[in-house]
Amino acid sequence: MSYWKQLDRKTLWRSDWLSITLDKIELPDGRVIDNFELMHYPHDTVGIVAVNEKGDVLMVRAYRYLHESFDWEIPGGIVEKDENHVEAVRRELMEETGHTAEIITPMIDFYPHKATCDQIYYLYLAEGLKKTESEIQKVEISETGFHSLSTIRSMIDDGRINESLSLVALLRYLLKKGK
Repeated sequence: MSYWKQLDRKTLWRSDWLSITLDKIELPDGRVIDNFELMHYPHDTVGIVAVNEKGDVLMVRAYRYLHESFDWEIPGGIVEKDENHVEAVRRELMEETGHTAEIITPMIDFYPHKATCDQIYYLYLAEGLKKTESEIQKVEISETGFHSLSTIRSMIDDGRINESLSLVALLRYLLKKGK
C-alpha cells in the first residue's frame, strides 16, 4: 500500500534518455493532485573523484549547452546497457581525461532531486591514476587539470563548481579527508 495513491499515469514524453509522466495522485487526506509531473531516467549515472599521488583531484572543464557555460566538474556519465558501474567509471575516466585508475572504490549514492525525479548518481573514488596516450572527448571537454583540495574548496565557495554531481562528490571527499 502506497502512502500516496496513484490513480492514473500518462506518459508525456519518452526517449532513450528520459521519460516524463503525468500522474494523478490521491493524498492520505483525500485530496487529489491531477498533474504531478515526474522525470524517469533509464540509465544509471556515475561520477568519479579521481585523485593523484599528491592528493590533487582531476577535474574536467565541460561545456554545458543549456547554460552556455564551461564549468569545472568531476568526470562522469551514464552507465551503458550491459555495462557495470566500475566498467562505466573506467570508460568515462578514459574518455574524459585520458587516465586509467588502479583502484576504484564506491563512495556514496544519491538522488539529485528525489521529489520529482528517479535518477540516482553513483559516486566513486579512483586512485592510482596513470595518464595514457588516448585522446580526450573534445566535443564536451575543453580541458582537464589537477586541483589541490584548497583550490577545490575555493572553487566551491565562490561558485565555480556549481553542479550537484561534483558538489556532492567533492564535499563528501573533503569530509572524508577531514578538510
